[in-house]
Amino acid sequence: MYAVWYDIVWLVVETVYMYEYSKHAKYKMRERLITEEEVEACLERHDTRYTDRKGNPIFKAELASGRGIKVIVAKDNLQFIITVADY
Repeated sequence: MYAVWYDIVWLVVETVYMYEYSKHAKYKMRERLITEEEVEACLERHDTRYTDRKGNPIFKAELASGRGIKVIVAKDNLQFIITVADY
């Protein structure tokens, strides 16, 4: 009989999302000077989530900078960003 000691190794796996932006979302981001990092921060750490009349999820967040943004994603693909706005 052999005694084998195993060290327990904890692996932290960060989920990486790849977002796809519609042409309209990219245009509005340029127009409003909203970065991809701000959009992703809103989606990951939103304050409010609700749906529009078409069923598309809307995420709202006040960012660390104090800026409030709203991100609308497609109801059938949460990685597809339809549009972005500030509030």
